[in-house]
Amino acid sequence: MQREPLTPELDILWRRLWEEWQNNNEEDVILNAENLEDIEADIPDLEGRMKTALAYLQRAYYIQYRSGVGTDGIEPILYDVYEPK
Repeated sequence: MQREPLTPELDILWRRLWEEWQNNNEEDVILNAENLEDIEADIPDLEGRMKTALAYLQRAYYIQYRSGVGTDGIEPILYDVYEPK
């Protein structure tokens, strides 16, 4: 599987998602508004672009995610992260 190269901020996001997914024992992780705000605070270059960044990571075969119903309504749910090399 050929992956497209990532910008530095997308690489940081991917590795952050990997850590969150690992900390959740590779179970689904709900990325609610609070989670997304925390990530944006840590990666300022992604402010206001988080869902676009997630869509890009999915299209480029770095993650899989879907939308689902969480405690705050429709939220992105991370369900697989491909391991960083």
